[in-house]
Amino acid sequence: MRRRGTKIKFIFESVIPQKNFYIRNTHSNIQKLTRLFSVSPFFVVVHVFRNRASFLKAIHKKKVPDWLVAYVPPKSTSHIYVLSTNEKLTGRKVMSQILLHEITHLYTNTLNPNLPDWLKEGVSVYVAAQIFKPSISTTDWEKITREGVPFKRVSWRVAAEHNGYNITGLLVMFSVRRYGWKKFIAAISYRHSMHISIKSIPLYFDEKFEQFITDFKKQFVK
Repeated sequence: MRRRGTKIKFIFESVIPQKNFYIRNTHSNIQKLTRLFSVSPFFVVVHVFRNRASFLKAIHKKKVPDWLVAYVPPKSTSHIYVLSTNEKLTGRKVMSQILLHEITHLYTNTLNPNLPDWLKEGVSVYVAAQIFKPSISTTDWEKITREGVPFKRVSWRVAAEHNGYNITGLLVMFSVRRYGWKKFIAAISYRHSMHISIKSIPLYFDEKFEQFITDFKKQFVK
């Protein structure tokens, strides 16, 4: 896998007023992510649209939530699709976080394309600093947890409806603080396991999952 020198290509649907914004952010995000990850994608293509219908056609979706303005296909290591939005509605800081979130997916897919959705989203939420609530309600926790294991046999669609993005971001943050970023990345690398679950992470460090999740709940589930 290439560690640096990722090639970047931009495809703009039409004249985009914020063209330089997307170019600068993409380059700076890739520089940051290349320092964070042990592998990097070879080639990144950023598709930017002004028209929502064109954006939906490109990502092969008929309907998505209004908040979805950027998308990376499952397991893609190259393509990111962005809907250029009104800055007054989105804000540059928020859009910068969205871009970093989505580009992070390219890195996690390069690292291990078989990661479950909740973990891919958690890494992106953590890296893009999108953890906006430092606690989890017991109601949301129960909705996404089965047999004491969060995200076990729970679809990402259902999890997302119950604060799933924030919960998985907190799980990743907790893991990174406990083990360190480099060791966390090693634990989710394809070289060690093709089937990662939340239980796999503490087990990689010879820690009992029960202790890991008990400590997590004490800190975050209110």
